[in-house]
Amino acid sequence: MAKSAGLNSSFFLGGFDISGDVSAIDRIAGPRTTYDVTAINVSATERIYGRGDAEIDFTTFFNDASGQEHLALRGLPRTDVIALACLRSTAGDVCAFTEGKQIDYNWSRPDDGSLTGKVSVRGDGAALEWGTLVIAKTTVEGTGNSASQDNGASSAAGAAAVVMCTAFSGSNYTATLQDSTDDSSFATLIAFTQITAVNKAERKTVSGTINRYTRVNHAGTFSAVDVIVAIRRGDAADIDGY
Repeated sequence: MAKSAGLNSSFFLGGFDISGDVSAIDRIAGPRTTYDVTAINVSATERIYGRGDAEIDFTTFFNDASGQEHLALRGLPRTDVIALACLRSTAGDVCAFTEGKQIDYNWSRPDDGSLTGKVSVRGDGAALEWGTLVIAKTTVEGTGNSASQDNGASSAAGAAAVVMCTAFSGSNYTATLQDSTDDSSFATLIAFTQITAVNKAERKTVSGTINRYTRVNHAGTFSAVDVIVAIRRGDAADIDGY
């Protein structure tokens, strides 16, 4: 691993790739509340951790073309959305994601004539998840398996994973996240829900051991789909496990 700038990043929300309309990712945060449990026999404050949270804020340009940011964001849905920020855009790169509430869609048009929007997503029931891309945004044109990712070692505290479909042509498509101990024999880790339309996103979790190697199996009846899959492995030190 090495130091890196934020060039060639990408951003997805609710199954839309709005990377070309996002001018800045203003904040990616996983704050924790703390509780004061200071006893009378100590001389400094004692704290324990409380609830976790997730915050992803970004700035966007206005674009009302089909499949672009205005269509993705204008609805302010009452149901949860999935936000995925990728710090660079190839398999194995670091990303952050959360499933939560889109709480605003605010616009500013100053006297210089520019037009930018501010959007915030806040977690709903899960803290911010830092993970890696199993597959970066890829156009899949047939059934089969992605290249595998070597994660260095197995882990024992479960995982969360997200899939997004940003383009779809066909009848149905199913992504299945698989893992392996030897990069040869793979088994199902997370089976995502079958996709039958564009602009779909899903987050699922699994408990227990996650083996060293991971890949995505592509199945269904389709001619082309654009998909991205990311995983966050749990850690024994997590406050909230999977």
